[in-house]
Amino acid sequence: MSAELRPRVKIISKLGKAEIVNRIKKKVEDPNSPCKGWAKGDHALICAPVNERRIWTPQLNLQIDDISEGTEVRGVIGPSSNVWTAFAFTFSILGFIGFVALFWGLSLLSLDSPAEILWVVPITLVLILGVYILARIGQQLSLDQVRELRKFVESTLQD
Repeated sequence: MSAELRPRVKIISKLGKAEIVNRIKKKVEDPNSPCKGWAKGDHALICAPVNERRIWTPQLNLQIDDISEGTEVRGVIGPSSNVWTAFAFTFSILGFIGFVALFWGLSLLSLDSPAEILWVVPITLVLILGVYILARIGQQLSLDQVRELRKFVESTLQD
């Protein structure tokens, strides 16, 4: 697996945009389909069936655009928006705390005062690393589902 936290999909198809959207709709609405979701206009969301979803379960957000060679289908595979927001928020808060502690501690040092607050900086770095490792573990746990999403889109868009 690549170093990307949110792998990307890009497919150029000779099918028209409406045909692609209709194929995706038809396939996700099929009760025997391995994936569920929706498609409307130039967007589609494909994910695992509800009974197979876990916190680390990925989803595929697709953007469908007409180009001169046909139709381009671009997508990002990642966690649900709630999980992604929680990770981004956690990274941001920890980074902010570490940044404030660093500058506060450096200010105290420049005033020849004790700067015990500088201990917060390595602690936040360890916590950020821990959150990153959690994200990578979730990505490894969902590897089969990522492959299933890719296979689903590729089979749906075969000419």
